Amino acid sequence: MFEEPEWAEEAPVVADLGSVALRPRTTADSQIKVPLEDESVDVAVFCLSLMGTNIRDFLEEANRVLKPGGLLKVAEVSSRFEDVRTFLGAVTKLGFKVISKDLTNSHFFLFDFQKTGPPRVGPKAQLSGLKLQPCLYKRR
Repeated sequence: MFEEPEWAEEAPVVADLGSVALRPRTTADSQIKVPLEDESVDVAVFCLSLMGTNIRDFLEEANRVLKPGGLLKVAEVSSRFEDVRTFLGAVTKLGFKVISKDLTNSHFFLFDFQKTGPPRVGPKAQLSGLKLQPCLYKRR
């Protein structure tokens, strides 16, 4: 099992919005409405975790818990994107601005967004850029 260093007791608690907590000071949660206060988080990370059909729900929840100016980091399999520009435009409509994008890796795309405010579109507005393709796995 993972052993915490002594300094970790003074480090912030991490909320892993994935599925399994691997460290004692990490909580795991895969629900859409996470048990965190509004505007209480500095950084939200989605690393290979936007697998559902409700990506918008997850991004809106990240917006809810992120502090103003907070950072949203996304790492996803490159083959899932039909049109990166449409994806970035959809995320922007959900209250974020693109800080950086790295499309140089053949397997993974990396994006950094900054929270600019609440979503700029209503809950019924269609955001087609948030529909990602299923992962493609190759036998090696």
